[in-house]
Amino acid sequence: MTELNIVAVLSTTISPIDGLQDIYTVSICPDIQGVPHYIGHPDTKEIVEQLGAVQAPSKLFTGLQPGESAVCVPIQQGKSTRATEGFTTPHQGVVLSDLSVRIMTRIDAENPCIFCGGRMLVGKMHCPSCGAC
Repeated sequence: MTELNIVAVLSTTISPIDGLQDIYTVSICPDIQGVPHYIGHPDTKEIVEQLGAVQAPSKLFTGLQPGESAVCVPIQQGKSTRATEGFTTPHQGVVLSDLSVRIMTRIDAENPCIFCGGRMLVGKMHCPSCGAC
């Protein structure tokens, strides 16, 4: 398995800038010791800080660059007050088993395909847009 370049811990999959993302769920949270988090929900924030994440200097997550990953810890579907209240209340109690752990990695390269201009995948020579090699 490729080592992840984890640069952020988020409360959900957030992509404020364009790019191709690979997102998948894992059963065990990877090491997030010292990784900045952008989480405001009090219980979720406490959980990720117990796992070693540190408060980011700003609440503004600026996005992932190609090759960077974020650990996303949303409240699992059906366990959030979002369905009944329209939003997740900050007073909702959450424990680790209520969270999903998802890895989001930006996989497009900064250099466009020389044939079509599409986004190339990090470490790949094949363009997913036009099929050129």
